[in-house]
Amino acid sequence: MSLKKTFGYLINKDSYQLIDSGERTKLEQIGPYRIIRPAPEACYPKSIPELWGKDIDAIYVRSDEGGGHWEYQNLIPQQFPVSIGNFKAYAKLTGFGHIGFFPEHLQLWNLLLNLNIKNLNPIQVLNLFAYTGLSTVACVKRGFEVCHVDSAKGMVELAKMNMALNNLDDHSARWIVDDVKKFVGRERRRGREYKGFILDPPSFGRGLKNEVWKLEQHISMLFEDLMNMCNYSPLFVFFTCYSSGFTPIILERFLRTYIKKDGLFLSGELSIQEISGYLYSSGGMFGIYLSKEILPSEASILENLIMKKIIGDKD
Repeated sequence: MSLKKTFGYLINKDSYQLIDSGERTKLEQIGPYRIIRPAPEACYPKSIPELWGKDIDAIYVRSDEGGGHWEYQNLIPQQFPVSIGNFKAYAKLTGFGHIGFFPEHLQLWNLLLNLNIKNLNPIQVLNLFAYTGLSTVACVKRGFEVCHVDSAKGMVELAKMNMALNNLDDHSARWIVDDVKKFVGRERRRGREYKGFILDPPSFGRGLKNEVWKLEQHISMLFEDLMNMCNYSPLFVFFTCYSSGFTPIILERFLRTYIKKDGLFLSGELSIQEISGYLYSSGGMFGIYLSKEILPSEASILENLIMKKIIGDKD
C-alpha cells in the first residue's frame, strides 16, 4: 500500500505539521505557510518528494560562516497564530531559523496536561530557559502555579501573548526576565520552595549582564540548587537539551543522581511524527522524572513517549 493511500497527505493549513524530511532538510506547514529548514540529522531520502516543490513560502539557508538567513518566496507576517495539538502559539520566523516554538515538545506538553494532581496542594513550578512558554501554558492549564524565567525579554513578552492566545490570564504566571543561574541562586537563599521543574538549557548562552552559561560547566550546580529547593524530592522534573554529548542516558543519570525519591524515570529522543507516519528525530533529548503520586492515569500518555510507530508497506 502506498504512503499516499495510507495517510492521504492530509494537511491542515490552520496548524503546525511536519510534512516530510530528508536530504538534510525538513518540510513544514505552519498555518497557511510552507517552509523548508535545515535538518542535519535527516540524511536519508525524502519520503514524499512530490510535495516538496509545491507552494514553498520560505527557505532557511545556512551560511558557511555560521548562522543563516530566510529566503522568502512570498510575504509572511512577522508573527501569526497557529495551532499545535491542543495548544495555540504565535509562530515567528527568527534569524536563527527558529519558528517561535519547538513542535517536538508537544508530547511533553501533553504529559504535563495529564499529570495526576488530585488531592495535592497547589504545586509551585519553576520553568527555566522557558522561551515562548508553551510548557508554562500547559502547566497553568493543569492548575500549577508557575514561575517562568528567561533572559530574553522579547521571548517572555511572546510567552505572555501565547497565554492570551490560549484564553489564559497572563497574571496566572510569574514572569521573570533574568539570568537563570542568578535567579535560582536568589530563590534558594530566600528559602523558596518548588515541587516541579522544567528546564531546556542551551549549550551556551549569555544573560542580561553578559553572564556566561556553559551547559557542561554549570548544569550540576544548577541541579544542586533546584533539588535543594524541594529537599531532593520533587513531584516532577522535565529536562531537555540539544547539546551533543548529552544523551538520554546522561540526562536520566543526572535525574537519578540528584533525586532522592522513588518514582518513574524516562529518557529518550525528542521526536515528532510526520504526515508520512515516520518519526522525525529533532536532535534533542529528554529526561523525565515523575513521582508516583503524580503519574497520569492513562498509560498511553507515557507509552507515546517511548513507543516506536511503524508504518506499512511503501511500495
